[in-house]
Amino acid sequence: MKSVEMAYQELVDGLHSSVGEMEFRRVGQRVAESMGFRYFAYLGFGDADPVLISSYPKRWSEHYFAEGYQDVDPVVAFAKGKRSTMQWTREAARQFPLRAQKRLFDDADEFGIRHGVSVAIAGGFDRFAAFTFAVDEVSAAHGKMVTEANDIVQLIGLTFHAHADAKLALRSPRVEAVPLTQRERECLAWASRGKSMEATAMILGITPRAVKFHLDNARASLGAETLPQAVAIALRGRNIS
Repeated sequence: MKSVEMAYQELVDGLHSSVGEMEFRRVGQRVAESMGFRYFAYLGFGDADPVLISSYPKRWSEHYFAEGYQDVDPVVAFAKGKRSTMQWTREAARQFPLRAQKRLFDDADEFGIRHGVSVAIAGGFDRFAAFTFAVDEVSAAHGKMVTEANDIVQLIGLTFHAHADAKLALRSPRVEAVPLTQRERECLAWASRGKSMEATAMILGITPRAVKFHLDNARASLGAETLPQAVAIALRGRNIS
């Protein structure tokens, strides 16, 4: 099992060169396996039908939507109003009030989906998404890893969303390019490649404080609440590539 930091860098490197849904699926699955998970799933909601990019068995994905589980899934409800991570297990499903929710987890169990962590993602324009890693056996090691590296796990989900939203045109409203300075574009471009402020500072020959200054200004100009959101907007508006 790779460190979460290494898995994140692998994700960034893979997404930067990915252009199609199949490539995004391969990157997501590779990162999931490197972290010791069996599956990954990205489920986005917007103006039309939900968008699913995942390594779940095809029969499970078809069954999930055929049963309308997206309307009762606790992970989806969590993603609508939160900006954090949620760990879930089949055993914990007993606490959910709806019979359909219990049936959802019972059915998932038959496909080997029994324990996972989901990242809630606010996409703007009343859009949201959930990014999930899942396994077939409950593991204390996974729970500990997610707890200790919660911020990076959350960043993995946000980064996947930023690139998928920008490159796959998942029903995002068209975004006009926002005027940014050259330094702001450079700092955002390196952030989109997973570089820290310290690494970006070394590459550009400026101080980490200056990098933070340019990123904060870019985020404000783009109307983004977080850096991953700023990267997504900049990619859609072709401020960076």
